[in-house]
This record gives sequence, structure tokens and C-alpha cells, in this order.
Amino acid sequence: MGAGGTEKQSKHFSVSSRRLVAEGSDMFVKEFNLGPNEGIPWHSHTRVFDIFYCLEGRLEVDSMDLPGRQARPRVTLAVGESARIEAGTAHHPFNAGDGPCRFLLIQGVGEYDFLPLKPTPA
Repeated sequence: MGAGGTEKQSKHFSVSSRRLVAEGSDMFVKEFNLGPNEGIPWHSHTRVFDIFYCLEGRLEVDSMDLPGRQARPRVTLAVGESARIEAGTAHHPFNAGDGPCRFLLIQGVGEYDFLPLKPTPA
């Protein structure tokens, strides 16, 4: 898929829409649209970090350290705010609002993987 086109849904999850904005040899920029109560399931990456940059609405990001599964404080991003999740940190970005949420996801640097995780109940 070339930059600027609608991207196929992930085999791991489905969202309202996702679009590849830019791609390098080991880096991606994608635009996601999440409807109310929609999100990306808990997962981690072996080598790549994620930077979330909110464009519209409000984006919530829960995260936890691995392997100890120690929860980190929830991050709430308003328009124009960003947060970075390091490789090896489990995370779950989602839209807790009543309206749409749109954000950029910058991923790099390295080989991409998606490691699903079922969090331990609190």
C-alpha cells in the first residue's frame, strides 16, 4: 500500500478507518479514526516504539510494563498532544469519548510486530 491510501484492516483488530500516511524502510506514519468506545486491543512490540499524536477528539492510552505487568498511569491526549510508548511496553489506545477520535501513529525504528496480550484482571 502506498502512502496516502486507505490501508487494509489488521488481522488482529478492526477500527473505523486507518490510512498509511508515510512509510520508510523501518518507520511508518498511520492515521487512525476510532468511533466511540473503539480501540486497539492490548499488545506490545519487540523493537518499535509508538508515538500517538491526537488530531481530533480525545485519545486514551493504557499501558503496562512487561514482564511484570505493572500498570502505568493512563495517558489522556487532547488535540495537539502526544505520548510515546517504548518497545516492550504493553499498551491499549482507545476512544472513551462520545464522538470520533482521530490520531497519527508514528512507529519505528525497526522491524514491526504485533504481539497480542490479554491483561491480567485487576
